[in-house]
Amino acid sequence: MGTSDRIERERQAKRTLILEAARELFLERGYEAVTLRSVAERIEHSTTAVYVHFKDKRDLVDQMVREDFGKFDAALMATATVQPPLSRLERLGEAYIEFALRLPRHYQLLFLTPRPEGVHKEGVAAPDLEPTEHGARGFALLLTTVQACIDEGAFHDEYTDALGIAQAVWAAVHGLVSLLIIMGKEPHFQWRAPEVLYQLLVGSMVRGMRRTSEAGDASDAGDASDGGERSGAAPKRAAAKRAAP
Repeated sequence: MGTSDRIERERQAKRTLILEAARELFLERGYEAVTLRSVAERIEHSTTAVYVHFKDKRDLVDQMVREDFGKFDAALMATATVQPPLSRLERLGEAYIEFALRLPRHYQLLFLTPRPEGVHKEGVAAPDLEPTEHGARGFALLLTTVQACIDEGAFHDEYTDALGIAQAVWAAVHGLVSLLIIMGKEPHFQWRAPEVLYQLLVGSMVRGMRRTSEAGDASDAGDASDGGERSGAAPKRAAAKRAAP
């Protein structure tokens, strides 16, 4: 490895260290109470070393949010080719839970911590618009997946509001992972495994909307991309198989 490669690797390692320290401090103290000086003190570096990577606190927060939403998007977009759409809907929920429990600090800062006004925020202006910002792609995939389920007749006729269904599914999964992140270590609750809770919550929601026939549920058979797994079956992938945090 050449000198320039080593310098770049060290630069990226320091940047990662700064961001990790900032995440810890933001969760401990809130955004407003944290300064670049306090971040530098946490990693035992000079404040100047932090300014090499970020021009001010707002720049640090903005870059952190963009980077973390990028990781979140990538986790969800990995399910984009799963067919049929009903199976993809299940996989999306699993991927969401796996991301949140694998990177709980990232998740808390993205979805459980108010950010200062003016800091980059994500969203989709309308369901028919292509998202151009990080953070919107994951929701857009959920929305198009729900619409595909509706279009192919997977749901009962009364379930036609794709945006409402997508928001309800998101709210359910977000509520589950938020409880597990915040209260998951409390022994009093004797939490069941995340994949079990996911099926009791979202699985039952989807089964309630899903159309069935006399021959049985058409989605039960799965397909080659699904490994023959039934869409309503409990998640079995290693990513979701973990105890509550």
